[in-house]
Amino acid sequence: MKVAFVFPPNWTPHSDGSLQIWNHQVTTRLAKVCDVLVYSGLLSFKSHDVFDGVRYRRFSPRWDNRFLKRFQLLHDAFHIPGPLFSSDLWYLGYAFRVGLHLRRHHRDIVQVYNYPQFAAVIKWLNPTSRVVLNMHGEILTQLKFRNLARRLSTLDLIVSCSDLISDGIRCSFPDISNRCKTLPMGITLESFPVRKDNIELVKPASKRILHIGRLSPEKGVHVLVDAFNLIVRQFPDATLTIVGPEWVAPRADYADLCLPKEVTDGFAPFYKGSYLEQIKKRVCPEAAGKIHFPGLVSHSEVHAWYENADVYVAPGYYESFGMSIIEAMAAGLPVVACGGGAVPEVVSHGRTGLVVDVGNPAAIAEAIAKLFLDPALCDSISVAARAEVRQKYSWDTIVSTLFGWYDETLRVSCNKQLVNAPPRADTASVAPSPSQPPRN
Repeated sequence: MKVAFVFPPNWTPHSDGSLQIWNHQVTTRLAKVCDVLVYSGLLSFKSHDVFDGVRYRRFSPRWDNRFLKRFQLLHDAFHIPGPLFSSDLWYLGYAFRVGLHLRRHHRDIVQVYNYPQFAAVIKWLNPTSRVVLNMHGEILTQLKFRNLARRLSTLDLIVSCSDLISDGIRCSFPDISNRCKTLPMGITLESFPVRKDNIELVKPASKRILHIGRLSPEKGVHVLVDAFNLIVRQFPDATLTIVGPEWVAPRADYADLCLPKEVTDGFAPFYKGSYLEQIKKRVCPEAAGKIHFPGLVSHSEVHAWYENADVYVAPGYYESFGMSIIEAMAAGLPVVACGGGAVPEVVSHGRTGLVVDVGNPAAIAEAIAKLFLDPALCDSISVAARAEVRQKYSWDTIVSTLFGWYDETLRVSCNKQLVNAPPRADTASVAPSPSQPPRN
């Protein structure tokens, strides 16, 4: 089977983002049984190189970037609704170059990340390839892409990282509901060892709270700091480590799409000046010196931070999945997570973690205190969470499922072609045998 993946042209496929991790883990495993090619606009090595068994083909987005800089000015000047990436002109040159290359180098399956306009161009240029749209966000139901229903109807499969996304697509586009499937993020369980893998987990006396992720208002880091201000008054020996870079996503491109207006209006001050500095100003005197911001850490080193923590907190207002949550679960950490977006799919309240209301520092602090005061609850959650990760989020399981869908899609499409094929000329003119009923 020949498979191609079309990566967003403005991102490098080799970095520590969740999409990059998903792409690397899936393509390297698929390459053991398939011929895998990844298209990209940004590479850290020469085009045509092979990396971990996967071939890469780079098409520079230089001319697209120049055009989009000018188009952004028009977009802003005329107040065109929706972010620029919902336009048909978004890296249109890149999409066409990939599509034309695929016409010359046929692939059985072409998997396109996130952009339905890319998938439409590639399917139009390659009608015999099975085109899969892989969504890692809700933008199909949040934005007005042109002719979206018709374009989605031409695709062979739509894969999303959570049921939150898949169910929204099914509801908005019922005609293609049978083509919508959910395939979550994954984990390399061996990278996240725990102290013990049974009910007898021994917890240290310290009370170390951890959060890992980028610092942006919708990620709720300011809420976590407010919660820690409450915790440290009850547990003076508690510490909080917030690992990740200050990377504030444009409000219109993320928060305004995912959250109610009354929530995002409350974020307005955070978009003026440094979000990190505003977070630090919220730290109360009792918590001073007990909150640490190590900044950006390589994903290859992140497991060490999980190993040296006692409770993991995910304070975000919204998650389309929540990769750091399953990493913490894999490391055997009891998790406190705000229940926005797809979080309730990942964390089962009381069994694999504690789920609380979004934007509520008191609720977060209460859940953390409950874990600090109940070691038996921590242990039961840790064991159940790690078992769930092993069962549902193994990369091998995810790739096996995806390969099965590819195979099914190819067989279904082949059967449709056979059913719709016109009768062959050499058989249509032959008179039926007297022993057989005539064809209708």
